Amino acid sequence: MTADLASGLRFAAQPVVSVFVPGVPAEVPEFADGGVVPLEVQTYSLEYDDPYACVTEYDLVFDELPPLLHRYLAHCLRVACAAGDTVVWLGFEGSFHFDHILSAAIAPQVYGVCAPGGEPVVAQDLTTLRTPEWRVVITSHGSLL
Repeated sequence: MTADLASGLRFAAQPVVSVFVPGVPAEVPEFADGGVVPLEVQTYSLEYDDPYACVTEYDLVFDELPPLLHRYLAHCLRVACAAGDTVVWLGFEGSFHFDHILSAAIAPQVYGVCAPGGEPVVAQDLTTLRTPEWRVVITSHGSLL
């Protein structure tokens, strides 16, 4: 397994970037940026037993990931954060569960976060996701929810 972040962004051989936004944003974020446009944006409403608990997942499907991947991921976090006016994150396929939102247990499956008024934070590589410092980044954003 390589330490390259892009290697973890394939689901069924198709590159997918999953963006998670608590609640239901009033508008769909504009994920196109500088000529980078997903082939498709699939939207899912993830709901908990409590009808008021909802997270919107946007799966951005590509034929090939953008060449300036970290820059594009930061863009996705910025626009999703602005649309939802809340903490947002990027997570690998199958990582979401209401019991572990931005917790230390799920930190190795979250590769980017952003809080309103803050700058996006994107992991440099897969190795970063296993560090104590990354767990602090993720849990500190989780405490803002």
